[in-house]
Amino acid sequence: TSKMGYRNRSKAILDAIKSFLADIKWTAGGSEKVIGSISFLYDHEVKGLENYLTDVEHEFRSIITATLHIHVSEKLCHKIIAVKGTAEEIKRLALKIMSKKGVEQLKVNVATI
Repeated sequence: TSKMGYRNRSKAILDAIKSFLADIKWTAGGSEKVIGSISFLYDHEVKGLENYLTDVEHEFRSIITATLHIHVSEKLCHKIIAVKGTAEEIKRLALKIMSKKGVEQLKVNVATI
């Protein structure tokens, strides 16, 4: 635990349990309020993908608080979408994004609020 920056085991266990519970709530996709981010790489050369992503962001504007677009290479972009809403809403957004051709390595990170 000291290698991870914790002074005692109790705090490490508490944080692990909180993380586990947040993951369970996310997986279940319930009505619990969560805050976090959706992060993914995508191939911006895939025809129609950037327009699709923009349309999805507008569709989910009630839960999207910010976006960050990073140019990784000539072909790849990294997008980070900050979200706040129910686990169910965020899961629907993530599934809608990850279902498209050209989207790679999508990760969701949430914490309950």
